[in-house]
Amino acid sequence: MYKVGLVGAGRGVGVARFFEIMPDCKLAAVCDLSQEKLERVAEGRPGLKLFTDYEAMLSDGVDIVVVATPMPLHAEQTILALKAGCHVLQEVTLSDTVEGCRAIFDAVKAHPKQKFMLGENCCYWGYVLEWERMWQQGLLGEFMYAEAEYVHNIRSLLRNPDGTPAWRAFRPPVVYCTHSLGPLLKVTGERITSVCCIGSGNKLVTDVKNPDFMVAICQTANGGAIKLLRAHAVAREPGYHYYTIYGTKGCVESSRPPQAGEHSLAFLESIPRLPNMITLPFGHSERVPAEARALGGHGSIEYLMVSDFMRAIRSDAPSPIDIHAAVEMTLPGLCAHESYLKGGQPVPVPNWREG
Repeated sequence: MYKVGLVGAGRGVGVARFFEIMPDCKLAAVCDLSQEKLERVAEGRPGLKLFTDYEAMLSDGVDIVVVATPMPLHAEQTILALKAGCHVLQEVTLSDTVEGCRAIFDAVKAHPKQKFMLGENCCYWGYVLEWERMWQQGLLGEFMYAEAEYVHNIRSLLRNPDGTPAWRAFRPPVVYCTHSLGPLLKVTGERITSVCCIGSGNKLVTDVKNPDFMVAICQTANGGAIKLLRAHAVAREPGYHYYTIYGTKGCVESSRPPQAGEHSLAFLESIPRLPNMITLPFGHSERVPAEARALGGHGSIEYLMVSDFMRAIRSDAPSPIDIHAAVEMTLPGLCAHESYLKGGQPVPVPNWREG
């Protein structure tokens, strides 16, 4: 039985609860600075150990750690878990600095027996998995162009209870990019080599000097391009993710924003005399058991993500979103912010696959 420890008793509970329905996992320990959050998680979970000291939880003998704390803590906590001999499922993004990304990268490489996975749940939307299958079959051809938008009004999360800016307020929107770039890169296998970025000004959260909108244009290794739009304090509802990918043989596109019952779209030259785009279902209910669907949570995509992670641990297989993928989903956002600070000048994205 794998003993799972969770650090971060807020958003992390939504992921950790899917370990509880795995046949060989047990949520054994939770760590958070808030005693109130700890007590809330402990309700209905007899025997769950509660910690306010992270290293004490690691010393208690957990096998897997879910790191679901604010981004500035990711590097330190992930590295400590790896050094303690734990497998790590870490929330996005990898880190809030290039240096933090490099530190995690080096730690993962130094501990090859432990599995590391970036918890990019958007890679598990039903239509993204279908797009990936289509891409691997060659139905869309070679990569040419893609777009991703993530527009989400989280102004309520940008303030502490006393009205001061919370940690998310200091995170430039484009830095939180893995929900957007993750699916595009996972489907196509592309890597971003350089990026330039501009912003729209600061009119909504004026005491923290981040743009309200940020737009990045990314160059990919095969000569293609990706446009990324990010906003986290905009006056619009509902929030949404939008994706489109163009290949030499066809294209796919999601709805903007996706609604219940809607579909993603595809056009394939391989289908004779196809006059319009065809629909693909958003969901994947046939892949998610009823007990997981009952837990809800982003359409139960976390169930598929956790299942994939556990499959890699059990069979000693490669991580589904390994450290290389994690770096390549994260660094473009950090480099885009650097470009913004330089007036939109292109900034190269490091390629750590080549050392």
